[in-house]
Amino acid sequence: MVTKTVSIIGINDFHAELFETGHALGSAKLCTLVERQKLDNPHTIVVFGGDNFKGDPMSEELSGEPVAYLMKRLGTKVSAVGNHEFEYGLKALGNWSAQGAFTFVAANVLDSRTGEIASGFRPYVMVEEAGTKIALLGLSTRERLDRHGYEQDVRILEIADGAREARKWVDYLNKGADPLGKPDAIIALTHFGFRYTADHSGLVGEEVLELCRQVPELAGVFTAHWHQFISAEVYGVPVVQGGSHGRGFARLAIEFSCDNRVRKVIPDYLDASGTAGEMTPDPVMQGELEEYKRRTARTLGAVIGRLEQEIVHKSPITAEVDMEGTPLTRLVTDIMREQTGCPIALIYSGRMGPGLTAGEVTMYELRKLFYFNDEIVTMKLRGEDLIRNIENGISTLSIERASPIAISGLKVAADYDKPFGARIESILLENGQPLEPDRYYEIAVDEFLDSNEMGYDFSSGIERRYTGIFLRDRTIQTIREQGGMSAELPESILVKNKKEINFGYVQTEAKFL
Repeated sequence: MVTKTVSIIGINDFHAELFETGHALGSAKLCTLVERQKLDNPHTIVVFGGDNFKGDPMSEELSGEPVAYLMKRLGTKVSAVGNHEFEYGLKALGNWSAQGAFTFVAANVLDSRTGEIASGFRPYVMVEEAGTKIALLGLSTRERLDRHGYEQDVRILEIADGAREARKWVDYLNKGADPLGKPDAIIALTHFGFRYTADHSGLVGEEVLELCRQVPELAGVFTAHWHQFISAEVYGVPVVQGGSHGRGFARLAIEFSCDNRVRKVIPDYLDASGTAGEMTPDPVMQGELEEYKRRTARTLGAVIGRLEQEIVHKSPITAEVDMEGTPLTRLVTDIMREQTGCPIALIYSGRMGPGLTAGEVTMYELRKLFYFNDEIVTMKLRGEDLIRNIENGISTLSIERASPIAISGLKVAADYDKPFGARIESILLENGQPLEPDRYYEIAVDEFLDSNEMGYDFSSGIERRYTGIFLRDRTIQTIREQGGMSAELPESILVKNKKEINFGYVQTEAKFL
């Protein structure tokens, strides 16, 4: 029987990883990798899974232009809308779509005033390839969009239940209601989180599980958000995820019969981590990168200070942060206390990059290290709620899939051998007095903790104040004023029986470029 195969390559959570590092290909070699796949099968469609633009300071400095150019260079047809895309406002998303010649698809992102698909998005795009019609249906992971700091055009949006909206649009498509008629295959391009359990015995992600359960006629699903490589079947639906940061991609290979019926779908991925040395960069993309460097050299190449020794924050191998904290968590939480006058400061340590090498430190390196410019928020919080949040933060990426909390102004003793949620043995104030459950304490937190994600809940705080002090800006200013920073470790958290982490630092090519 004559068959034809259409391959769909999905690049998720690229996070503007423009330049080659110890783990990522960079955009020029990613182009090479994708072009190789197109040579193997010219019937190849390229899609992105969201969280495309936030990461490298050059992307931020140039308003996302380098990523949009990469997407155009790859011939990207559509992109899902990741949670970080919303941070820029709808005008920016429209600009990226125009620059990159692709469409943002988001069937479950609705205007809360009308219940209709939000302006600038489409629920799906019908792509014709090799004589087949493939509908690419976009879905965003659910989260609050009415956040302080988001632009008004985003705050009026809501993210509806993805499985419900997918069911509606799949029924619409299967009735042949689209002007192009009924598609031969429907693929869900999602930013839904999907990941392996800590022991790799199973996969979790409620949005993905419900989507596959309620819409089993999908030919395949691209997932994202948790930065893993996944190839699986869920309720009979092929499901893939392509890692993150341009380390590779996910792929759905759809085999059609001569009359365009789907015969089978093969889910897989290509993890190209560590293979960059075997590739030649795409010359056109490489030339554009050199031009971007030239355009940003004065700003991002500015030397801010000098380090006598390297500062390591995350393991370059596992991205884990020491539960007892790092020199960066000490610096940042101390700055939060100094700037706000609050005696206690807490921050989510996963919001910072791997660290800094010894020698001159440029603005590029610092902005890449602090790629989130979170506002500092102050409030008064009852001791019992503070304890509960700290308990939630005594965690590790390898087991709980979350970085630990970082603290200044308290002395916390915890036992890692105890189960998550019951690891704290004691919490003392700096004067040695125990933290009292019924008393209110003045605290400063970063904007991420205040958004009540990943099990944190600061909603009971009173006298909440958004300070207008942005943590990255203030930290860079402090490093500039001091001419550098020390490698002094914090002493706020003492963990018994903690797991050792490989913190060997991996030198990359990203001194200012």
